[in-house]
Amino acid sequence: MDHFFVRLIPDGFYDYEESETLPAHDLILRPLLTSAKECYVYGLNKDTELFHQCTDILSFTRNKYQLDLKKEVLRGYEQLWNATGWQRGSILIFLELETFKELNIFTSCYDPGILDNQNTGESNAAIRFCKDVISKERKVGLCFSASNGIEWMTVYAEKDTLKELYKCATVQSLSSSSDSIYKVKNKRRNLPK
Repeated sequence: MDHFFVRLIPDGFYDYEESETLPAHDLILRPLLTSAKECYVYGLNKDTELFHQCTDILSFTRNKYQLDLKKEVLRGYEQLWNATGWQRGSILIFLELETFKELNIFTSCYDPGILDNQNTGESNAAIRFCKDVISKERKVGLCFSASNGIEWMTVYAEKDTLKELYKCATVQSLSSSSDSIYKVKNKRRNLPK
């Protein structure tokens, strides 16, 4: 096992707008970004509206963009985090292990599990870079899906550390079926007059 995932929003909650603020932004992303050492965005095309909305918080470095963590990178940038369908590539956040543990992030996450293929929905370059950083710098790497946006986060760390984190995730994480934070919006039906 070299990774596991946790859901950031409960399974079955798909009725949100890409520009919408979600509880995961403040409960999970904000503490992570406040404590992060680095954050990178892969696969962001310069010709897109999404890129132009984010130019003031991004700086190009090699084949990726680095987020300026000294600035506000959530409010007003929800679409960057919520984007699905490869509108952007993967987003990576790196933290020191002890810092990550102190955040108790898993208490706001759902349904931990292991994917057979961790590259599903991810930028291959991002996964390679993430594995390189965690092996050389002994940090925890968090990857946010290019295809599924904010739906889940994949956790990478050294083998023994990862086992410890997975055990914490299985104990602390919520079940999607017990969620009380995310509310499905009731849409009004258009009835004939």
